[in-house]
Amino acid sequence: MAGLGWTFKDLIEWLEQIPDSPNPPNSAIEQLLRTCPGSYIFGIGGHSAVLWVSPHIAAKVSLQPGDERLRNEQSILKLLDQSDQSRAFVIQHFFIGSDITFLELLDHGTLHDRMRVEGPRPILQWMLQLSSAAACLEALGYAHGDINPQNILFDSFDQVKLIDFDHTLKAGEALDVGYEPYVRQSREVTLGLFGTAGPITEQFALGAVFWYMTRGSELYSELDGPDRLDRLLDGNFPAMDPQDPVDKIIGKCFQGSYVRVADLVQDIRDAGAKFTKKQTVSSRQRSKRTRLCERYYSQLMPGVEDGNVCLGR
Repeated sequence: MAGLGWTFKDLIEWLEQIPDSPNPPNSAIEQLLRTCPGSYIFGIGGHSAVLWVSPHIAAKVSLQPGDERLRNEQSILKLLDQSDQSRAFVIQHFFIGSDITFLELLDHGTLHDRMRVEGPRPILQWMLQLSSAAACLEALGYAHGDINPQNILFDSFDQVKLIDFDHTLKAGEALDVGYEPYVRQSREVTLGLFGTAGPITEQFALGAVFWYMTRGSELYSELDGPDRLDRLLDGNFPAMDPQDPVDKIIGKCFQGSYVRVADLVQDIRDAGAKFTKKQTVSSRQRSKRTRLCERYYSQLMPGVEDGNVCLGR
């Protein structure tokens, strides 16, 4: 995917049309565009811009300096360095600096984009890869909190990559971010708008994504807003085929049957999915790209503090 291909001027003009947007945006965006030859704005999120830096490197820059959501994501990425092979299905980072995270460039689209492509869909493998990424966070005591098709990208081997940890939070905290049908409110009083972050909320989001993968349309997309909301509030979910292993897993996710996301991962394995990982970045390539990111950042902001550097392990 080519991305937006925007200049800094394009970004300013776009922000002028958005109420309460940070305009002018973070000057680091303009500085990075000037520092990196051929770079451009690849995409825009709610709180950040993603820049194409090189054929293999992207940079995520907060629209406002000091944005706590980007800082939260950076802290999660550092924690993920301590995890096991499940991290393979989480977006990889090369360097972390003030207001900027240099990441692997994933330009093969979101899950929405992938679902528009004709041809085979290795859904069981995708389910295993995505659940493994969520289980990796769970093992560290966290929940992603915003699993949905927009936050699921693909690498060159058609492997799932979970992205966007801006709203990742500790298990047990109030979950107030997300959009239906990947979160659901309850008629009962809960800690957060969408419940308490943890295995229940994570597996529900995963189940809704699995539904989308298998059906090609979102859960209850055929219903009007109020009817859809009522179904979700009441926990009234479609009947699933108990003889179909994938349907059975989706149904269990909707009902919150898994004590841990790790148990969901095991169920997917038992259904026949095998844990395979095609390495897209070798250790040597990673080191080379990290050094390049360090160089760009040092040109952007002289005097980089060692504490801001986060090398992949």
